[in-house]
Amino acid sequence: MALVSSLFAYGNVKAMGAFLERVLSRLGPAPAAALRAGIGAEEIPPYRFQTSSDVAAFLSSAGRVLARTGTLEGFFQEGAEEGLEALSRRLRRECGRLTRGLAHLLPLPSSGSACKRWWMFLRWMVRPDDGVDLGLWSALRPSELRMPVDTHVARIALALGLARRRTPDRAFALELTGALARLHPEDPTRYDFALAHLGISRSCRGRTVESLCAACSLRGRCVLGAGGAGPRAESLPPRTRARYARTTEERHGEVQKGPGGGIR
Repeated sequence: MALVSSLFAYGNVKAMGAFLERVLSRLGPAPAAALRAGIGAEEIPPYRFQTSSDVAAFLSSAGRVLARTGTLEGFFQEGAEEGLEALSRRLRRECGRLTRGLAHLLPLPSSGSACKRWWMFLRWMVRPDDGVDLGLWSALRPSELRMPVDTHVARIALALGLARRRTPDRAFALELTGALARLHPEDPTRYDFALAHLGISRSCRGRTVESLCAACSLRGRCVLGAGGAGPRAESLPPRTRARYARTTEERHGEVQKGPGGGIR
């Protein structure tokens, strides 16, 4: 269920939860066993970019891979990104015809994608059981994980000077993870939940809002103060500083979409 939940973790949270409830009701109390036996993958509703056929093909492919390998952890003996590439390619092959919906669901690290949902899956499985993550696998160490980069994480990372790259892609994720590794080399992704929820909770609006900024413990490290001329603004390239002088809507759209693509 970690695999299913992470790969469909995009869009409206309420719709996401309702979709996963329908998947669980179809698969029953032992989802992995049901999929290994080839039971329950049909009659699953569509979800945003995936048709019902896409969802059924993915669930069936996951069941066949589980039945043949016993565990997905075995894909990661050679490393985190190598394992993600191998597992995503294997699931793509098992799906048969690769539709646009399936290509979106199963991105490849080699394509330059940030692979946010894949890295969130690994974070759940590898980081210690701390009430957020599960700590189920030992094939990888937390230090091998990469930050799952979405719109919120990208915006906060830029505001805090943790990244300078404008496009939230694989290179952005590497840059951000490297910056966080300087703070905690053994477990750089421990900051994921906190960074993401600054944006999700609207505690940070991507611009100076004095009522919010005054209470923010990160204000002294943020470039957004004084309308984009905050205490760390001078450390940024001029074009990046200029972005923070635009409207919130423009900045949000640019971080979300990026040149030539989006967060996948």
